[in-house]
Amino acid sequence: MDRISGLPRVLIIDDDPFKKIGIQKALESCGIRNIVKAKNQQMGFDIIYAGQKEEKPVELIVTDMNYPLDSGMPEDPDAGFKLIERLHRENLEIPVIICSSINYDVPEILGCVWYNELCDINGGFRKILGGFRKA
Repeated sequence: MDRISGLPRVLIIDDDPFKKIGIQKALESCGIRNIVKAKNQQMGFDIIYAGQKEEKPVELIVTDMNYPLDSGMPEDPDAGFKLIERLHRENLEIPVIICSSINYDVPEILGCVWYNELCDINGGFRKILGGFRKA
C-alpha cells in the first residue's frame, strides 16, 4: 500500500476506454489515486511483474470479464476467469474486484461491482473497499 495514504496501487484491466474512466473516477471518489491501466491481460501481467521488480506492487486488480488476452487478439468472454486462474496458478495473492455488466458471484474474489446505468458504481466500490482497507 501507498506508505503515505495507506491506499493500494490498483490495476484496472478493461479494453473499454470509457468504462476505464468510469472505474478510475469511482476509485478516486474512494481516495485512491495510484491507478494503472491495461487494455488486455498480458499488458496487465506485464504491469504486475514490473511492479514487483520496482517494489511498486499491484495490490488490487479491478477487472472486466470480457477483453483480449493479448494485443491483436479478439475479446475473450472468459478473460476475467482466466485472470483469476492465472493469479492462482502463479501464486500471486492480489485481491480482485470484478466490475461488469453482469453481477458475478465468484468466491475467490474480493467482490463484484455491477456496472450499469441503474447502479451506483461509486457506492459499490466504497462498500467493497471499506472492508479491504480494514483487512
